[in-house]
Amino acid sequence: MTTANDIINRALRSLSVIGQGEAADADQAADALVSLNDLVSSWANESLMLFQVVQDVVMLTPGKKDYTIGEGAFDINTVRPVAIDQAFIRLNSADYPVKIIDRQRYQSTTLKSSESNIPSWLYYDTGYPASTIRLWAVPTQANALHIDSQKPLSSFASLGAVVSLPPGYERALRLNLAAELMPEYQVRNDKIDAMAREAKAGIKRVNYTPVHATTLGIGERRRYSIYSDSQ
Repeated sequence: MTTANDIINRALRSLSVIGQGEAADADQAADALVSLNDLVSSWANESLMLFQVVQDVVMLTPGKKDYTIGEGAFDINTVRPVAIDQAFIRLNSADYPVKIIDRQRYQSTTLKSSESNIPSWLYYDTGYPASTIRLWAVPTQANALHIDSQKPLSSFASLGAVVSLPPGYERALRLNLAAELMPEYQVRNDKIDAMAREAKAGIKRVNYTPVHATTLGIGERRRYSIYSDSQ
């Protein structure tokens, strides 16, 4: 368990902005909280920095093919997913996969009003602050749709809010926040820069799942490089 205040104080001590055992003053802490949440927000755009894969469940409404999802959304009120990995309909203790398709495939489907008791496809139409799950065919039964989606690390609501982070995240946040704050305090520390990159790469290495892509019949595995921080 940790707080944003803990991360901020340790980051500022790493830069020698405050001394051992000291705490940031109110202005320093408030400014650093903005920078910390900016950092967390930017990580949401990097798939390998995601906090976890979460399963949401929504009961389908017969005749309704579009469902909003996100914080405050009418249909599925949850943290807005960055991406949907897989989905399935659970019916009579059996699971029926729903294929995830892209925008081009969805747009090319001419009979979008076709109906079925179990939808075959799902297109995740990303938006902000809410996105839309579009199903084909239009469901005719009130079955449970299970969605496994990638959820970002949430921003810190306050300096004192207690959060539980997976292994390695607190260190990565502290070091990367220190690197982020360097220009503001006119500090340059190459060692912290290197440690910040290494800590972030460590999280990506743990979160990385090899994916096989096929091009012209030849299987090719994507590899993640901790040195270039890329795939």
